[in-house]
Amino acid sequence: MPTARIPLIRTCQQQPEADARFVWLVLTALLVLPFGAGASEEEAFPLLQIGTQTYTNVTVTTKAKSYIFIVHSGGMSSIKVADLPLEAREKLGYASAEKPKLSTNGPASWARTQVARLETPQMKEVQQNLRKRWQAASAHRPTVLALTSNTVFLAILGTLALLYALQSYCFMLICRKAGHPPGLLAWLPVLQFYPLIRAAGMSGWWFLAHLLPFLNLVAFVVWSVKITQARGKSAWVALFLILPPTTVPAVLYLAFSGGSDSRRESKQPEIMSLQTA
Repeated sequence: MPTARIPLIRTCQQQPEADARFVWLVLTALLVLPFGAGASEEEAFPLLQIGTQTYTNVTVTTKAKSYIFIVHSGGMSSIKVADLPLEAREKLGYASAEKPKLSTNGPASWARTQVARLETPQMKEVQQNLRKRWQAASAHRPTVLALTSNTVFLAILGTLALLYALQSYCFMLICRKAGHPPGLLAWLPVLQFYPLIRAAGMSGWWFLAHLLPFLNLVAFVVWSVKITQARGKSAWVALFLILPPTTVPAVLYLAFSGGSDSRRESKQPEIMSLQTA
């Protein structure tokens, strides 16, 4: 009896150990079978890059809506679907579910439908006619622009000619009313200043001063005072003649206003009477 109990006791002691080994084998099989035989070739990745983390020998064991569970060479991990690369998502079947569905009831879809309806043979013919007319107008456009530019140039040239003629006529009237008819010099550029200087009672050397920089300003101020006195006008006219904003009105006033001709004519009989006396 004592000898029979010893093997029985040993058998009872080894039974829990065998049961524990059996349980571990079952758990290992449950974990390994889904990872190995149950996983398809599509769900295995030799290399998987998730941000800055790199996984090798990756096998996807669980696919949920927002995450996946993987086994890799370094252990096991859970990864969000949003963090997966596009190729991995497409391989696992997530990319097709993320593609947005095109709406057929929006304004853009309605506009495309209406435009497609307008693409009729009649509309195409109208478009071709408009395109031909636009091309024809574009071909004649350089000619129209050339004519317009020539017309504008001639208009500007004519305006400048009229302004110069008016200026020369005013200078001629000023010289005549000051008692020194200018002749043809009043109509010649630059030379028309010489009779104006002589009409103001100034020396002919002032004409050279009019041609020199800085001195021409002094000569103009002196001439303005002298020609105003020669025309028998007040000092205000000389001031308006010197100031640039009022120079043109002052010239017109000296040219077309009455002046010293009558005073000179009235003084001549008095001088003759004194001589005769």
